[in-house]
Amino acid sequence: MNLRFIISLILLISLGSAYGQTSPVVVTSIKPIHSIVSSLMSGIAEPELLLKSNNSAHTFHLKPSQIRLISDADLVITVDENFEIGLKKALTNINSDSLMFVSDTDNLKIYSTRESIFEKDEEHEEQDHSILDYHLWLSTENVQLIANTITSRLKVLDPPNEQTYVMNLKKFNLKMDMLNLDLVSQLKSIKSKRIAVIDDTLQYFEKDQMLQRPVIVTPYHGARLSVKRTLESKRMIKNLKISCLVYGIDNNPSQVKALSEGLALKASKIDILGSEFSPGPDLYFNIMNQISSQIRSCLE
Repeated sequence: MNLRFIISLILLISLGSAYGQTSPVVVTSIKPIHSIVSSLMSGIAEPELLLKSNNSAHTFHLKPSQIRLISDADLVITVDENFEIGLKKALTNINSDSLMFVSDTDNLKIYSTRESIFEKDEEHEEQDHSILDYHLWLSTENVQLIANTITSRLKVLDPPNEQTYVMNLKKFNLKMDMLNLDLVSQLKSIKSKRIAVIDDTLQYFEKDQMLQRPVIVTPYHGARLSVKRTLESKRMIKNLKISCLVYGIDNNPSQVKALSEGLALKASKIDILGSEFSPGPDLYFNIMNQISSQIRSCLE
């Protein structure tokens, strides 16, 4: 009887200890950020992901279950309140200690949006070029700074797992170093070549990898491709002997066809959110390698 009592007591103590060391609930907005956090939380817990489909990160709307998830989270990580616009209202009800905008990371490179081939767009002449470009994760330098900051937040949030977070960050940085070497190797043969882009979503990748500035067709995300803009874009693409047009997953196929028709122009769809990849630690690296591979293939 004494032995059974001792075993029962040990089990109760073990269960109590397990329940006392619950892992933090971390919620992320988009797949690239979720991928980074997944790497940093490996062996501890799996962060939650809000935007699982290929809907626009700018306009998606939360379901009631997602609102509850955010409300109950220990930490919510998003790019910026001006990027995931659909989250803006829900985030106002969250304590600032439980909210992290990766755009607030110290020493981050943040660029303004750039003009299209038109000095002034006939539909949007008063466009504010002080608007910031928040596709921050397409810079590997930015991502390493972001990973350091997220790790610091996780260590404060979850002290018992501090050493695991530190080790995960070291592993992540080693993978990032390898990624940088791979990108340099993949892109070295096309650095002098120029592409055209419908929306200017690759600015961070382009500058990080020291590629040529592209011909930018539309002045802002979601702009209508007017007849005037189409003709002027095609004229410039032809004159500059550009052979590659890059477009995003939310660009209309008719836009791509209108710009490509009559030109010796390859068109390549690039998915900067990784919609076709399964969420997880490898997704970020898959995105970056795919972008590099598709641009190189389009230009060769």
